[in-house]
Amino acid sequence: MTTQREIARRAKTSLKTVSRVINRDPLVNAKTRARIEAIVAELRYEPSQAARMMRSQRSNIIGFLADQVATSASSIDLVRGAQDAAWECGKQMMLFNIVRGTPSQDLADAQLAAFRAEAVIYAAVYHQPVELPPSAVPRVLLNCFDPGGGQHAIVPDDYQLAATLMDEVLDRGYRRPAFLNLNRAIVAAGLRAAGITDAAHKRGLDMTGRIHEVVVGPEHHGQPQFIADKIVPELMSAPSESRPDVLICAQDILAMDVYFVLSELRLKVSQHVAVASFDNREPIASLLKPGLSTMELPYYEMGRAAMLAAINPPPAPETVRLPGRFIERGSLQPFHTLAIHRTGSTPNA
Repeated sequence: MTTQREIARRAKTSLKTVSRVINRDPLVNAKTRARIEAIVAELRYEPSQAARMMRSQRSNIIGFLADQVATSASSIDLVRGAQDAAWECGKQMMLFNIVRGTPSQDLADAQLAAFRAEAVIYAAVYHQPVELPPSAVPRVLLNCFDPGGGQHAIVPDDYQLAATLMDEVLDRGYRRPAFLNLNRAIVAAGLRAAGITDAAHKRGLDMTGRIHEVVVGPEHHGQPQFIADKIVPELMSAPSESRPDVLICAQDILAMDVYFVLSELRLKVSQHVAVASFDNREPIASLLKPGLSTMELPYYEMGRAAMLAAINPPPAPETVRLPGRFIERGSLQPFHTLAIHRTGSTPNA
């Protein structure tokens, strides 16, 4: 087994200098650091974590409690962002997939305590309030928040995501949008409805009667139930002057369902009605034909931000809201390309 003493002998330097390089002391001479790091790489040396903990009294371990996140395709970037930031900072991330309020959470807490975790990230599968018992270990909330504001939290800026998407829609000439929203019990539903309504109001458009709840049942009680097949046909059979020219969907998976419903109505996306959405969930968004224009949620950036906050706690807890970005594909072409605009009717009208 390679030791630091062997590295020091090859580098013709002291054991103390080797230790300082391995422990990322920034004051080591650059040429000496490079020489030692090259030898470390050549010998594939891995420092003893137990010995490092004893010397520094720090474990370098950050816990990540994934409340069903690790099994969610839409949120896997939360984990990836946190892991990348941990590695860059010389930390180790211990990931546990748990279900809040079950023995899995207690077991994960016990193991993190045994390994003397320096901090813990608690991640929820979707944007929601959570109330957790007090902890002696610093905690950062990810994709969720403390209603009392007592814990640092990283969440998506759902209000601004929606306002930005509405601006993209209106910039392309659409004036009769319908928003197919989540269940009102979900935090993002209210924030996105407000963002869309306010952005439309600034452009002289009233969204009254244009927001429809299309997802039934809180998501954490199981799979959401979509009722697009009941709402979309009614919307698209309205007279041409009130018929939606664009359907804004609260999720990409809902948008996929809307594509199916429109197909049954013999309406083509981007020809008879435009569609936009939230998530940028792959492979759905790019495999739909035409590709789905959507607001990408900042999951990767949120994971990074949570890890950096866990490593370097802010002076006071706050809820940090991160913006996303618009991904343009073929489902949201400029309004003048729509057949409904050219003919004033739809195939089934």
